[in-house]
Amino acid sequence: MTNLLTNFSIQQILLFTVLGALAFKGIVDFLLWCKSLYDKKFNKDYSAKKEEQQLQEHFENCQRQSKFISDKYDKLEHKIDDLTERLKVRMDQIEGNLELLKISDMHDIKGWIVERHHNLIKQGWVDDFTMDTLEYRYSDYKAEHGNSYIDSLMGELRNLPKFPPESLEKK
Repeated sequence: MTNLLTNFSIQQILLFTVLGALAFKGIVDFLLWCKSLYDKKFNKDYSAKKEEQQLQEHFENCQRQSKFISDKYDKLEHKIDDLTERLKVRMDQIEGNLELLKISDMHDIKGWIVERHHNLIKQGWVDDFTMDTLEYRYSDYKAEHGNSYIDSLMGELRNLPKFPPESLEKK
């Protein structure tokens, strides 16, 4: 230390000390800067890998959900196809039953008009209400595509008098 004081002045020693301290501070700052760059790079890589992993997990989750929804859709589509087929079969049955009811109604109307025709021809006259009812039933019969057999009977009924023969004589 005495050798130091004899070779260098106090000002030089202070200058070396300040320069040494500044150099040491510069080296420390440089090392901290390098460490921060390393940390940023490492953290950036780590953050990117973590984000990529999260995206991969999200993608796999979306794929599972998509498969689940696709399976549900396929099952639903199969059920709809099955119900549609059953509905078509049922509609065919209903149409057949409806046609049978229409034919049955047509025969019922035909029988009713024939019976009324025979009774009214024997009676020799027809009142307005009965004739009106016969006309309505006849129009239903024609709407159900009944044959022309009833046409001639309705013509005979239309030609019958509207009042009983005794009331014509009394007037």
